[in-house]
Formats: sequence, C-alpha cells, structure tokens
Amino acid sequence: MTQFLIKDTLIPPYMAFPRFLLDMEQLSETAKILYVLLLDRARLSQKNEGWVDERGRAFIFFPIKDLAETMHKSEMSVKTALAVLEKTDLIFRKRQGPGLPNKIYVKVPPEYLVQTDRNLSLIQTETYPSDGQETVSVRERKVSGSNNEKNNNKIKKQGSKADRTAYGKYQNVFLNEKELAQLQKEIPLYREYIEKLSGYIRSSGKRYQDHAATIHSWYTQDHPAPVRRSYECKEDESL
Repeated sequence: MTQFLIKDTLIPPYMAFPRFLLDMEQLSETAKILYVLLLDRARLSQKNEGWVDERGRAFIFFPIKDLAETMHKSEMSVKTALAVLEKTDLIFRKRQGPGLPNKIYVKVPPEYLVQTDRNLSLIQTETYPSDGQETVSVRERKVSGSNNEKNNNKIKKQGSKADRTAYGKYQNVFLNEKELAQLQKEIPLYREYIEKLSGYIRSSGKRYQDHAATIHSWYTQDHPAPVRRSYECKEDESL
C-alpha cells in the first residue's frame, strides 16, 4: 500500500545520493548504493566525537558481513563493490590488524563539495548552479553596479601581483612565499584548506581579496581556542 504525498506529509530519514554518481558509468548500481550507505554513516561520524583521526578526517567501521546484510547482497558482491570504490578513489581503507575491521574513509571529489562560508546565508548556499556556471550571491546582487565595478577593480589589483603563485586543483588560490610558509607553520591541514578554498571559489564564483587571510579565518572558526577558566578569587572568598 502506498500513499500520495500531500502538503503536510512527513518524510522519514533518508540517505543522500550525490549527483556526481550519476556521471560515474564505471560504477555498478551496487557500488553506487554502497557508497551512499557509507557516506550516510560517515556523516554521522562527522557529528559524533571519537570518529575523527589525528588529521581531522572522519572514518567509519562497517564490517563486510554487516554491509551485506544491510544491502541484502552477498559478501562477494560487497567486496567487489568496495574494491571498485577504492580503485576510483571514493573510499580509502586502512587495515587495523588481524580480526579487526578496516577503518573506512569516505572521500568526495573536491569540485562537488559545497564549502559554506560562515557569512553566507542559507539562501546564498542554495543558489549554487548545478551546471557549473558561476552565480552571484544575494548580497552581491543588492550592491549597485558602480560599487560592483569598484570591488572588481580592487580584486583585480590584488590578484595581479606577480609575487603570488596559483595553488589548488583549479589554480585559483593565490599565495606568496611568505603567506604559504606561515600557513605551513600555523595550520597542520593547510593543503586541505587550500583545496577547500579552490573548490569553493570554483563552485560559487565568490572572490576573496586575501586568500591567506580567508584560510586562517576558516581554520580559526573550525578550531576555536579553548576557553580559559579563571580559578582566582578575592581574599574574602573561597573556591
């Protein structure tokens, strides 16, 4: 028995099917569904403590037997699908030792990541085009044409400095030697942040005047300084 959807119909929890899987003809349907299942579990790891390694990467444990039962497939089918996903660099398996399940890291192509800026509204994050074309944020639409022209001129001047080198998959993150050295010193995962910024600039069309400052800002937001507690008291008080 099925029912029609109405305005107030509540949809039960679901798993997201990444759009890029539609273009990966080398993957079987079993491999695609398996990836969706692993991605769903990995998203839970992102939200829970203890499921991130020393490099900040989320991982999961999902034994082959359990995967086979969940997907209603044979263990051999699951093993084959896992091998294909690993070959296409969509997952990485790290062995833990005899009798222990592998750590599974789920990976996503950088060009399909949506790196939401803390200053962007929900409406802005939903305006990313699906065909790869550049878009203009809501905030930028409200700026007059003359102001946009002034801002673009400033960005062009900033990006035209000859001492900067292009980094990232799309060669659109510009840093000079001093900035790169500072990132290497202060941010352990600086390469990942460079790739995140490169993918975000490509997908959103957003521009930044200072790419090094943007990376520092993102890292600070993701790794806030611990709160310092004061245990001092006045002479007439006790702890």
